Amino acid sequence: MEFTMTILFLLMIGAWLGYREIGVSFLGIHIRDLISPRVIGFMLIIVSSVLCFLALVIASKSSSQLGKLSITEAYIIMCGIVMTIAITRSANLYTSAVTALWGALTAIAYHYQWLDSLTLMASLFSLFAAPLLGIMLFALYDKMFERFIYKSSRHLLLKNLHMKRLALVGIILGGLTLATNYALFTSLILSSFLYEICVSWLPYLVALIVILSIAMAIPTTTVLRNENSMAKPMRWALPSLYALITVLLMGNIGGTLLLGMTPVIVSPSQLRECSKMTNGSRYRSLLNLVTISLVTPLLAFLLVTLLHTVVKHPVLIVIITSFVIITCGFVILYCNQRRSHRITKKALNDELTHSSETGDERNRLDMAAATSHFNVMTNEIDIKHKELVNLSLYIKQQRQYIEELSKQLIELSQSDADAQSLREQLRLTALKLNENMKLTGEMDQFYNQVEELHKNFVSRLLMRCPSLSEKDKRLAILLRLGFSSKDISSMLNVEPKSVEVSRYRFRRKLRLDRSVNIVQYLQMI
Repeated sequence: MEFTMTILFLLMIGAWLGYREIGVSFLGIHIRDLISPRVIGFMLIIVSSVLCFLALVIASKSSSQLGKLSITEAYIIMCGIVMTIAITRSANLYTSAVTALWGALTAIAYHYQWLDSLTLMASLFSLFAAPLLGIMLFALYDKMFERFIYKSSRHLLLKNLHMKRLALVGIILGGLTLATNYALFTSLILSSFLYEICVSWLPYLVALIVILSIAMAIPTTTVLRNENSMAKPMRWALPSLYALITVLLMGNIGGTLLLGMTPVIVSPSQLRECSKMTNGSRYRSLLNLVTISLVTPLLAFLLVTLLHTVVKHPVLIVIITSFVIITCGFVILYCNQRRSHRITKKALNDELTHSSETGDERNRLDMAAATSHFNVMTNEIDIKHKELVNLSLYIKQQRQYIEELSKQLIELSQSDADAQSLREQLRLTALKLNENMKLTGEMDQFYNQVEELHKNFVSRLLMRCPSLSEKDKRLAILLRLGFSSKDISSMLNVEPKSVEVSRYRFRRKLRLDRSVNIVQYLQMI
């Protein structure tokens, strides 16, 4: 039971390392343009397996007490790491399995009083010195790349070629250094198995190492295959990768192998947040860095101390760890559902607000259009009223003149004057009639004004019947204004029958049926 849960928790930690720490270290490098992610995953399985086995052998022969942990203590460390990751992720905090490992190891070493100077130096370097060194190295590499590549006088194609070469070298060195880093990570836990079990268990241990490497390689390959352009630009990702490589080389190789210190394991998550601090998002990155470097190891220290001192039965440890994982899983699911619900609700509210604003704008435009149409109709009514007033005044004047002329003729017919005086009076009447006939020019001017006011109507009418004459157009205007045939005959000084004939011919030109009212037809044009 204890061995089975150890393997399960170890695989969970390996999957976390591959997905959250190894894979994201290469984001922005555009690996798919240089090499297949599957090839990287396959190489990572082989290299990490070999390095992990070598690290196990070295750790089992080391004099450090951290390389001789019991299986129960290694099991408690793994449970503490898993619970730390679960709790911090449920609280939506950034975390790292490496810093959680240092907190768990510190708790065990403090309990057994193993905290020697080398172990303390390794933990301090990993938690605090490595991030500071990463910031300085990132700034140094950033200026070097900017000076010798980005702002150089070379052609753009040569710049891209140099960038691809540097990226390819960074991928190879980064894979080797990360594999070394996590081989040391695994050796601190698995060395207890190699130290206590028989030789016959060695093939099973090698198989476990291979499975653990696969558990790290598959999530890494998944991250690299799903890499998008929004991760981070190449301009920023390449100095960050080289800063990570340098810090890992100085810690893993320089500190562990050359100086003989306790294995120095550095968290790539810390170095990634340090790189972000130099690119604008300082407050958020500093908060994440504090969470990774302080909150995570302190929480792991408290959890491992609690498990080691209070809960000593392996089955009870399994129950507590499983309960914590399941609870944190439900919390994460609840938070994700709530966040999704909040986003959906906000989107729905935005859509309703947009629809309401669109409806209000549409109503405003409809009201403006209706008001404009009303104003146009009002102006047309005023114009037509003026036209009717002018026409009525003209007709009244013509009627008055005709009545006066009729009276004069009646008086002449009843007078006893001689023929000479009658001729003179008739001549004067004729002169007055000719003078009145001059008013037809004013009538023509009136018709021109009316046609100007109804030019849109006349143009639309001509589009339907281009063969209309001037007489037909004037007749159409008078009919549209609502004058009867009798009124039109008086205005034109013609017989009503002539007006009826003109209306009949006009209807034929328009090709209207007898059932169609010509006045309503003209008013609708």
